Amino acid sequence: MKTQLSFVLLMLLTCLLSACGKPTEEQKKEALNEVPAIDEPEKTIESLFEVEDGFTILHLKDFEEFAGKSKEPVSGKNWTEQDGIISCQGQPRGYIYTRVALGNCTVRLEYRFPESAEKNADPNTGFLFYITGENRVWPKCLEVQGKYSEMAHIKSNSKDITLEVTDNPEAREKVRRPIGEWNAIEVVCKDGALTSVLNGTEIATSKPSELKDGFFGLQSEGNPVEFRNIRIQELTD
Repeated sequence: MKTQLSFVLLMLLTCLLSACGKPTEEQKKEALNEVPAIDEPEKTIESLFEVEDGFTILHLKDFEEFAGKSKEPVSGKNWTEQDGIISCQGQPRGYIYTRVALGNCTVRLEYRFPESAEKNADPNTGFLFYITGENRVWPKCLEVQGKYSEMAHIKSNSKDITLEVTDNPEAREKVRRPIGEWNAIEVVCKDGALTSVLNGTEIATSKPSELKDGFFGLQSEGNPVEFRNIRIQELTD
């Protein structure tokens, strides 16, 4: 953009000086130096995963929905998508899950709790991995927490599965963004072991369990939440 603007200004200067003769090299240099600098845009959360070979972008149409029984009246659809953002009201509790089961893979996405969620000091959602068995609240699976206070923590959602997890709460506190802002989550699943990364910083790892493949899901757990740029890459090695 800066080069194009410089060229245009140089041409205008050339035209203005044409009546007085051909501009000198010194005049050309002065004209270029007078072009105001254009600040490069600051790298933001929106551009963390812009170019990614081998990743498949998922939209709401790529998921199935399971909804549990709601204790409160629900108006409208719980899950909707507009302008690339999947929105969830949080009621009824449940989840959406991929139509295809996954094994070794990398999942990347961004999510936020709208500012309206600030009435709840600790809004909740989650990212479900290796969903298997019957759909219920909650299914047999592993979970990377989306809950604000435990963001990127790894846990088991089944009483039958004990999970050995290493977690770094200090790193979480340092890199987590406030309610209302987007946070970027990356999860690498390898032979049943999970590694979670929050805004570019590793937060937690888990040792392999009996769950090594299954469906991937996004959780509706009582609070409004938005997701975007959901990408999956299946790993072959």
